Amino acid sequence: MKRALRIVIVHALTVIGILCFQISADPILEGQSLAAGLRKLRIGIPGNLTATLKVRKRDGSRYERSVRKETHLLRDGWRDIFCLESPKHPEKEWLSIEHPENQPPRYQVAFSDTYPTDPKAFMSLDADQAMRPVGESDFWMVDLGLDFLHWPDQRLVPSKVTMRKGMSCKVLESSRPSSSTTSYNKVRSWISSEYGGVVYAEAFDIKNRKIKIFEVNDVERIGKQWYLKALKIRNLRDRSASVLEFNNTAQIAEPFPEGAQVP
Repeated sequence: MKRALRIVIVHALTVIGILCFQISADPILEGQSLAAGLRKLRIGIPGNLTATLKVRKRDGSRYERSVRKETHLLRDGWRDIFCLESPKHPEKEWLSIEHPENQPPRYQVAFSDTYPTDPKAFMSLDADQAMRPVGESDFWMVDLGLDFLHWPDQRLVPSKVTMRKGMSCKVLESSRPSSSTTSYNKVRSWISSEYGGVVYAEAFDIKNRKIKIFEVNDVERIGKQWYLKALKIRNLRDRSASVLEFNNTAQIAEPFPEGAQVP
C-alpha cells in the first residue's frame, strides 16, 4: 500500500513538474515578456550623435547623407529627433520618434532648412505611414523606432541559428495583422542574451517572403563604453543596401534649439 502510494506521489510530482516546465517555457508568454522588457530600454540608437547614411541603389549608384540625432527625455518616455541633410536637397528632413511609456512609438516628419519651431510643420504618421524610406534609403521610420516590439503577437521561436555576431541569442518573432502588400507584417529578431540588444533581424511581407535583413555591422569600445559602429539593411526586394555609420567620438557642434518642442 505504502509503495503504491509512493508511486502515485512520484507520478503526481512528475506531472506537476512537466506542467510547470511547460508553463515556464510557453513561447508566447516568454516572447511577450521579452518584448515588454525590451520596450522599457532605450535599445534603438540612444543619445546624441552624428552619423553618415550611405546608400547603394539597385543600378549601382551611390550617395551619402549626413545625420544628426538627439535624444530628449520626457516626463514619461523619450523622443529621438533625427536631422538628415544632403547637398542635393536644400531642405533638411526632420524625423521625430516619440517613445511614450507603455505605448507604441509616435512618428512625425517635417522638411525645413532649420529646425521647425512651428508645430504645424510636422506631419503625424501612423505605423503604416511610417513604413517609408528615411532619406531615400532602405531604413524606414519604423526601423529606427523598433516598432515591431509593440506588435500584438510576440513569441520565442526555435531556430537552428542561435549565434549571431559571436553572441548567443534568443529568437523573437513579432507579427501584426496587415493587408498591405508593400510593408511587412512579421519580424524575426535575434536578441543578445548578454546585453539585450537586437543584433540581427529579418522582415517578411504578407506572403511570408523575406524582404529585408537588418544587422549590426560592428561595435567599438571607447573607454569603458561599447558603441555601435554601423547598422546595415539589405533590401532583398529592391536589391539595394543602406549603412548608417556612427561617429561616436564627434560632438554635435550646433545642437537643436534649446527647449525645442514637437507636438
